[in-house]
Amino acid sequence: MNVKFKMPKFGRNLTGIGWLKELLLTTLGTAIGVGLTFFVNDKVEDAHQRAAQRETAIMAVCDIDEIVRGLKDEMQLEDSLFQVTMYVAAHQELMDSLSIDTLDMVFKYLYDDPTVVRPWTADTKENAFNSGIDARMNLGNNQFYDNVQQCYYVRRSLIKVMADAPMFRRPIRRDAYEEALYELPINVIGMNGKPFPESWRYVMKSVFEHKSTTLYIKRYFIRREAYQNAITKLERLNSENKLLMDITDEDIEKYIKQNSKNISQQLMADLIIGTWLMEGENKDTIAFHEDNTFERIWSIRYDAMLPLEVEQKEVFIFMPATIRTKGQWKLDGDTLRREYDFSTAEMLSFDFDTSSFPQSALERMKDYLKIQKEEARETILESFRHREDTKSENVVSFDRSGNTMMFTFEETTPDGKKQTDSQQLYRKPE
Repeated sequence: MNVKFKMPKFGRNLTGIGWLKELLLTTLGTAIGVGLTFFVNDKVEDAHQRAAQRETAIMAVCDIDEIVRGLKDEMQLEDSLFQVTMYVAAHQELMDSLSIDTLDMVFKYLYDDPTVVRPWTADTKENAFNSGIDARMNLGNNQFYDNVQQCYYVRRSLIKVMADAPMFRRPIRRDAYEEALYELPINVIGMNGKPFPESWRYVMKSVFEHKSTTLYIKRYFIRREAYQNAITKLERLNSENKLLMDITDEDIEKYIKQNSKNISQQLMADLIIGTWLMEGENKDTIAFHEDNTFERIWSIRYDAMLPLEVEQKEVFIFMPATIRTKGQWKLDGDTLRREYDFSTAEMLSFDFDTSSFPQSALERMKDYLKIQKEEARETILESFRHREDTKSENVVSFDRSGNTMMFTFEETTPDGKKQTDSQQLYRKPE
């Protein structure tokens, strides 16, 4: 049986020219719709690109401002240490009565210290600024691009001058200082690798006998001029940068706030809870609990030097230890306040490493070393239980993942100035 289905008709019956007009109108409507879609998409993409351009511009301006601040701090430290060094140079007859802190400041000024890190030399933001395929085109302002590049060139030039120019060559060179230490008897050098006070005064007296020290002090004004010239150029160029891109102080403040990852206090308190590995050589851990208590495990290594009369030599004893202490924490805004209860200190592990001892000494002093180990363990633990630095506070911030926490705090420099430093902590997986 053949069954035929009759399809229903929708709309009007169109024939001839009417059908053609309907088709043209439909096609035209589709074309307009597609065109509008592309138009809107292009506008949105343009807006995103302009926003990205502006953020890149503000990032560069803020970075250059930070370089200027870093250079001003560098110059201020130079001024302070120069004044102390000039006083000592003019009163060398008082060397034996000067405080060790004063001599340390002079040493800091004259020593070519390889461990010094200058934050203003970091080129992370410069690399980010130049990371685009065509940064000049993307920024949409050639003069601004050229100015920023000129700013970074000023910094690179100053870094090179500081590395190569004679006026920045400190008189206490690293190799020479090491050789001077080698010439001293080992028993006048402390566990920190620094000579004891009387020997330290002897070293500093010899430093002022060299013409290179006098020459370095006299070249202070040339160094200061190098800093000031760089600061002046950077400030002029960056002021022009702000005008070229119409960047206001409010724009900069907003950018800094957005990139400081400010979050609510409650969210910050929630993020704090957990166990954190503290950055640093010892890798301490600190666990924050919901009831506002915390525990910190201190990983510490104590060292001692022991003379062996029979062997006529000195040997080191290494004493690594882990100690747990408890305390209370609270959050005030973005400031984390901790109060330690050091009376709760307990020794989790302790070792008395005598591997540097000759075998003859180990056999001869077996019982003595056993007693010394117990006494050292108790002394260290008791000293911890009677610590007085019970309070600590830091400004806290987090990265976007919430797994890196930053402690920011103030420290006093050798010249008595306040400076801001920071420490990172990394969340330990549960």
